[in-house]
Amino acid sequence: MKNKECLIFILLASLTVQAQDAMKILDTTANKIKKSGDVEVTFVASMFNATESQETIEGTMLLQGAKYYLDTKKVKTWYDGNTQWSYLIENNEVNITNPSVQEMQAIHPYAFLELYKQDYKRKVKETTLRNEKVFEVHLVGEKKNMDIPEIYLDIRKSDFTVLCVRIRQGDDWNRLSILSFKGGLKLKPEDFTFSKNEYPSAEIIDLR
Repeated sequence: MKNKECLIFILLASLTVQAQDAMKILDTTANKIKKSGDVEVTFVASMFNATESQETIEGTMLLQGAKYYLDTKKVKTWYDGNTQWSYLIENNEVNITNPSVQEMQAIHPYAFLELYKQDYKRKVKETTLRNEKVFEVHLVGEKKNMDIPEIYLDIRKSDFTVLCVRIRQGDDWNRLSILSFKGGLKLKPEDFTFSKNEYPSAEIIDLR
């Protein structure tokens, strides 16, 4: 019985240390992103249902706090912190919405900055990704019916750059592989708003 109690104590202590290490890694990563100011990232995004890939998209994002501009072959999206304009290239139409917090969390690659400090259990292990050593941080929601119940973050050990984010919503997974990260940019407010003058023939559909 004593051996069992000792084993349980060691296991609990190990989990506590893991949680502390994961928090320290996430704090360092979050601070680096915040200090980077305005950012440009290139990425490959994939959507999965179970293990079956639904769609893969390549693109570029400009980020300034909660604001972003998304540019892919199929859609261009501007978000100014309140209003979102999505230009569907094939249809030549623009959908205007006020996205929910949940929708923003599924799109923004650094949504974890507002999530990881509360209502999540945190674990970390060392592994490799794209031939680089990384910390794989696993976040599991502690409450039922959370919008994002599970997140994986692959963070490069050498400089705490996020290389991959995987988010589960229901049975679906969204994976964002970040290929490049450039900080210290000087972005303008108009970088995050749709300009009708640049797309004069586009149909505007206001869904707000």
